Amino acid sequence: MSRHSAKLLVVARRYARNEHDAHDILQDALFKASRHLHTFRFEAALSTWLHRLVMNSGHDYITHRQRRESPHLDDTEDSSRETHPDLTHDPFGHLDLSLTLSAALAQLCPDQSHALILVDLYGLDIASAAKIANVRPGTIKSRRGRAREQLRRILEEARADGLC
Repeated sequence: MSRHSAKLLVVARRYARNEHDAHDILQDALFKASRHLHTFRFEAALSTWLHRLVMNSGHDYITHRQRRESPHLDDTEDSSRETHPDLTHDPFGHLDLSLTLSAALAQLCPDQSHALILVDLYGLDIASAAKIANVRPGTIKSRRGRAREQLRRILEEARADGLC
């Protein structure tokens, strides 16, 4: 674990708001790894399997965080946002774009969106993404290229329609 923990912590930070949360995500993933080590099939590198567990723990963290947090509908908060916009966080600032992007990703072929998400969202290199998807690196490259082109077209249409 000590050999992989630094790289895994980098992945966990992508899902966390602070360092403490990143360590919690990593700890959760390593706990899952210790409980399910017997299920590791040796078809991929151990680091790839651990990376996937950290990504899954990160997704779980985000999902549970969103359920715990609810928007505050307090007039005093709105006035403080107008007074000190640099000191507040607007969690809904990118909501329209996020919804449009999510809908656009749903329109892509699953193999293409998977390749796009692995490389562009999770930051994996082509070889690691190919191992996870159980395909050759060239396949990931072509699927990702097609997905990016189709996503660009879908988002341009949405922009023309005034949706984003």
